[in-house]
Amino acid sequence: MILRRYLCKELIQNFLATTLVLLLIVMSNKLVSLIAKAAMGEFAANALFQMMWLQLPELLAIILPIAFFLAVLLCFGKLFVDLEIPVMLACGVSWRFLTMTVVYLSIPIALISATLSLYVSPLCYQYRDLLLQEEGPMLLLKTVVPGRFHAFMHDRWIFYVADVNSDRSELKDIFIAEQPALALENKDWSVLTARSGKALLDSESGNTYVHLFQGKRYQGRPGENDYSVIAFESYQRLIEETIPQRGLYYHRSMPTTMLFSNPMPSNLAELQWRLSIPITTFVLGLLAVPLSRVTPRKGRFSKLFVGILSAIIYFNLLTMAKRWVEAKVLPVSVGVWSVHILFIIFAFILLLQVSGRLQNMMKHLKIRPKMRQA
Repeated sequence: MILRRYLCKELIQNFLATTLVLLLIVMSNKLVSLIAKAAMGEFAANALFQMMWLQLPELLAIILPIAFFLAVLLCFGKLFVDLEIPVMLACGVSWRFLTMTVVYLSIPIALISATLSLYVSPLCYQYRDLLLQEEGPMLLLKTVVPGRFHAFMHDRWIFYVADVNSDRSELKDIFIAEQPALALENKDWSVLTARSGKALLDSESGNTYVHLFQGKRYQGRPGENDYSVIAFESYQRLIEETIPQRGLYYHRSMPTTMLFSNPMPSNLAELQWRLSIPITTFVLGLLAVPLSRVTPRKGRFSKLFVGILSAIIYFNLLTMAKRWVEAKVLPVSVGVWSVHILFIIFAFILLLQVSGRLQNMMKHLKIRPKMRQA
């Protein structure tokens, strides 16, 4: 139908523009956050953009439903202000036709969002976790911030570096305090100082070493005078490395099929959240149709604040329901589905109101008791 093609064209144009703007805003904020984490030494600076792209599928899966919601608000709001939709309604086009046009268009968007949420995002989380695990202590040594104390090996290593060169290949004025495993009082502690050093990775064994030059090693027990001092020109110290366990995942990095087969509260909450992302496309689309109705005097943006506030409340309730399922406060059978049902009912009530059917139903309910009394 020509009219439906025209509406879909307008909606798609607004959707693409809104998606691009939201994506630029979100990625800019995420980039600033990742730069701050890299500066704090949480990961290497050369992995900054790699970490950002690995988070893109998850962000895009959430952006698509919100962008579609705003696109319907802006597009239909403009058509109301330009009197195009009022003319359509006067010529026999129903609110059901407008609603079904939005529903049809939301199907491919929901499929894309579902693919990102159910398949692509977990793969990106797996790759990110594996990358950080394999880099291990080598990554930590490369991200040492000069002039600050850092804790390695479950807080058993206290590492301090006064300065590093530009390419981070050489550490200067190094201080390392190492306490024994389990912090046993009858075991010796060791303190290492060195003028320079660097991190080495053994390609064959995969072990990480710190190679120190021109320093001293102090070994003894705290509070006692019985200690030894050894001067060295070159000294290598093995840093214990955690071997990546490829068969174990956090619930955010678990494949969706694994979430089904492991019905723990955290896994079921994550599963419901992944399934909720594409569902929000339909729910927000339904909600946007009645909220887009504006009068020419108020302007196309008059309902934008109400729409954004509704979407914020919607996603906050979904997040709360997910956390309650994880904490076993909310039954799994209720979960996030109750939030979807609540907003679907709210959207249908608004549709009945703007179409005039709600008023007719109320009038019908008021007239029937009077007729029975007569």
